Amino acid sequence: MNNLFKQAALALAISGLALQAHAQGASAADSSTSVQTSQATPVDEAVAEAAEPAPVDPGMKLIEQIDAWKYGAGAALAERADNGDIFMAEGIAFVKVTPEANDWADHRLMAYKEALMNAQAQFIEFEGISTRAETLSKFFDDKSQMPSFSPEELQSSSKLEEVLNKAIALAGGKLDEQLNELGINPDEFNAAPPEKRARLFENSISEQVSTRARASLTGLMPVKTFEANDAQGRHAIAVVVVASDKMRQFVYDMKQSKGDLAPNPRKAGGPSLRERFSSNKSALIHEFGIRKMYDKNGYPVLVSFGQAGTGYNGSDFNRQMNARKGAFMHAKADAYANFAYLLNAVGNAESTTRKSSMNVTDGVVRAEQDGVMESEETRTEMVKAINNEISARGSISDLPGTRQLLRWTAKHPQHGNEINGVVYVWHPVSEQNARDMRNFKPKRNEQAQTRKASTGTAETRQSRDLMSADDF
Repeated sequence: MNNLFKQAALALAISGLALQAHAQGASAADSSTSVQTSQATPVDEAVAEAAEPAPVDPGMKLIEQIDAWKYGAGAALAERADNGDIFMAEGIAFVKVTPEANDWADHRLMAYKEALMNAQAQFIEFEGISTRAETLSKFFDDKSQMPSFSPEELQSSSKLEEVLNKAIALAGGKLDEQLNELGINPDEFNAAPPEKRARLFENSISEQVSTRARASLTGLMPVKTFEANDAQGRHAIAVVVVASDKMRQFVYDMKQSKGDLAPNPRKAGGPSLRERFSSNKSALIHEFGIRKMYDKNGYPVLVSFGQAGTGYNGSDFNRQMNARKGAFMHAKADAYANFAYLLNAVGNAESTTRKSSMNVTDGVVRAEQDGVMESEETRTEMVKAINNEISARGSISDLPGTRQLLRWTAKHPQHGNEINGVVYVWHPVSEQNARDMRNFKPKRNEQAQTRKASTGTAETRQSRDLMSADDF
């Protein structure tokens, strides 16, 4: 629509110039040339304005991406969700700083987590919600409620000070500190005359809705993330989550199996997990959360992605290395947290909203130096308040077989912010090997060892190659 307005403005500008040139057709040639030259600037400006791209809304771009995905690669999941076979939802959040900030990469990660929680909240409410709603209509009219000062209050300076303190609900140094923060001189503020207020009239309608839900998040898995930004670098992130009985059954079987899971021959083949991720490490910048995948032999595996920003853009080598080391630690913790949320987690969602449409009149009495001033203040307002809280808590006490598949460092392709990440993998065979190593008991070797007598000559020696690479 904006482009249509710009095109219309361009057409009007050109039409106006044409009429003006026709009206001045009888002028001298040099005058005509001067007019055309002087009118070139508005034309150029109109053309340039019409050629400017329309502003981009990252949030709307994310919705467009999600919709396109639901009709493309995610069509099968979307269809099953529409049929009620599985649960699918998406959450959106925005990055709170622009890429110029040193900690932009970490704000970006937290935006993903906020989007994930927004999607989780929908699943929590889907499993069962408690709602309480209350509506109140009020009509009040009593002009006799106009406040007043007693003679004692007007005569006593201490009483006036007491009234003032009650009116502002703060006193002493705390008030002065807050006034200084607002750029207000406390001495001038304290000199303000005391006043009293009372409600004379009110016609209002208000509603308050409270919701509460609690559910297990075990088996709820993020399957796709999206990201969009505008020309100013403002980013928004979206995540699509899916929950199903099949996935919950897999999580249960995985925790009970102690690594004894059979491969799926139909999933076998293709490159190894290491080859799949190490071939394009820069693509890992856009991977968040945890996925269920299959290795080249068809074994089901869990792949967890963790990342963190370096947070330092200077040239000091020691600071850069220390910042990078810390980033990898944060990334590792992020990867482990994904396992906890998937395998054993509980979520809570609580929300209270309040809306009020009111027309009110307040009676105001103010003690001035020359007497008492009375007035009425009438206003119409809409009050909207929201208190929304979502929480998720996950824990896993014993998960052998998780290991770091690879770690990576890459620059964000658009802004150049350094991001460090890790990929952790749980594999059923690795769990069995970890359990075997943990339960290892050495066997005593009774074979006698022989000693070779020294010949007294100079020699070189080395141990034999007793082990091969496949022993490890």
